[in-house]
Amino acid sequence: MESAAERWYEIANTVNRNCTLADNLNQLYRSSSSEQRIHMPEQLGRGYWQLNQIHSSMELVICDASFHKATSLQSLERNNSLKLSFCLGEKLQWNVEELGKEYQLEHGEVSAFGHLPTSSSCQFNVNQHIRGVTLKLDRLTEIGALQQLPLHKISTILTENREPFHHSSMTPEMKRITQHIFHCNYQGAIKQLYLSGKVLELLAVYFNEAILQKQPQPSLPGLSRTDIDSLHRAKQIVDAQLVTPPSLEALSKLVCLNEFKLKKGFKLLFGLPVHAYIINRRLDDAYRLLEEGKLNITAAAAAVGFSKASHFSEQFKRKYGINPSEYFKFYPQKENRR
Repeated sequence: MESAAERWYEIANTVNRNCTLADNLNQLYRSSSSEQRIHMPEQLGRGYWQLNQIHSSMELVICDASFHKATSLQSLERNNSLKLSFCLGEKLQWNVEELGKEYQLEHGEVSAFGHLPTSSSCQFNVNQHIRGVTLKLDRLTEIGALQQLPLHKISTILTENREPFHHSSMTPEMKRITQHIFHCNYQGAIKQLYLSGKVLELLAVYFNEAILQKQPQPSLPGLSRTDIDSLHRAKQIVDAQLVTPPSLEALSKLVCLNEFKLKKGFKLLFGLPVHAYIINRRLDDAYRLLEEGKLNITAAAAAVGFSKASHFSEQFKRKYGINPSEYFKFYPQKENRR
């Protein structure tokens, strides 16, 4: 049977061996209850850590805390599971003692780790705000569809890079899902069901957008290596000119492909026709602007290339299942955007 200490981490305060926070975190990470929350001791700061048992082989930890006093914590990471940490707060920095190296995770990044046992130390500064979502997956998972997850691809990346951590940028979809997890207002069994669904959605998006799409592309029927290179250039041009993209005719000339091969190949390679891809990217950019709170809905729609706010709202609802004005009112700090 797995020992309690191997469930997540062993935490210690490098200065104060009687640290209440370290003791509480160890208790949290050893918990087998469906949900447990601990609060930051008042003398150190404010905030909380919450653990939810999604499945016997999968757990979720949500953290939202800030420090009033400089605190140094050390963690011993076991290699019995894969963990994904999504950073939604300020940048985190830590040292891995056996490697003598410093690592950092920026706001809006996700880190995959757990294939190597590591001993890390992290200094939290006064007024530092840590906020994030971490998923833990046991390697020998028996969770239905999760048996098909390409967990080995992450291990391969980490092994090839000879690093204990693999960082990548969070996509707009990842940010959207993590915000849903953070702002879950359900309780009891409904909350458990909701979080289970969101965690599976987050995993699917992460593996698709951060792992699988980064792998070398297989050969595609009817497309030469030169054609594929041209299609990637077409995507780069579209990404750089989302507000006023070139027409299909102009784009085909820019990348030296006929329109038929451009349309067919683009959908085959990137999963969407060119026009649908542009709409989807515009929605992602508008979502980010609205999330940042810098623009209202009409201004955000115009900024990304929608000539009519009504068309933007229609496309937003088609993608997210809800009107933008209704969606963002779920977040108190964003009410003034409408």
